Amino acid sequence: MHHASEDRSDPTETLLAGEETLGVPELEPFAQRGLITRIHAKLTSGKEATVYCCRAHPSTNRKFLAAKVYREHAEGSYKWNPTYFEGRERVLKPQVIRAIRARSAFGKEVAAGLWVDAEHANLAACHRVGVSVPEPIAVADRALLMEYIGNGAGPAPLLCGVHLEPPEAAALYERIVSEIERMLGIHQVHGDLSPYNVLVWKGRPWIIDLPQAVDVRFNRSALELLTRDVENVCAFFARHGVRSDPNDLAHGLWERYRRAEL
Repeated sequence: MHHASEDRSDPTETLLAGEETLGVPELEPFAQRGLITRIHAKLTSGKEATVYCCRAHPSTNRKFLAAKVYREHAEGSYKWNPTYFEGRERVLKPQVIRAIRARSAFGKEVAAGLWVDAEHANLAACHRVGVSVPEPIAVADRALLMEYIGNGAGPAPLLCGVHLEPPEAAALYERIVSEIERMLGIHQVHGDLSPYNVLVWKGRPWIIDLPQAVDVRFNRSALELLTRDVENVCAFFARHGVRSDPNDLAHGLWERYRRAEL
């Protein structure tokens, strides 16, 4: 089998070639489909997933793409939580639901794929209506390829780590509230929104990490999750001088949603 030689010009990159990905087999389908050519850098590695910045193939008209690889047996805070699972069982067979709830080996394998597919679908739905989320490009067994927010020097910073002057904080707050509203308009609540899953790039907020987003029409905890999202956002911006009433804001959005005014 022929393998391309490794480019030594940049030691932070790993060549993806032929039928293997040199330590990241989950990215193999994207390399074979001509979407990525190299790993440029590992961005984050947590309990749920590892995210890589990849060199994009020239045919994509992009310089970089982000690849998120889910851990098959991750015991995440949302993955097994009935609050987030509610509404998803309508598309699964009873024996599959039982396996997931029992956390059998088969159940964990199915759950891993379920959350990858959920994030891909949620990102696609949000992107279609103009929500500032990374555009999903492709999906594989346990990996999601999407738009990269940042540049070659590094990814966009998280909201929690950005220094904000009062006018910048006010503008970002208004933009994030409008994104929450736009998501609600397509029956979605993020469900885990905080300054730790909002990127800031060129003065614009980008919402990330959407596998657990719930469909309001099928989840009885949607209002509770919406309220918590709003509280997290308001609490962060209150420290930057932005005054708001999270309870009024959340219930106002909810009433407008119920009246189909979003």
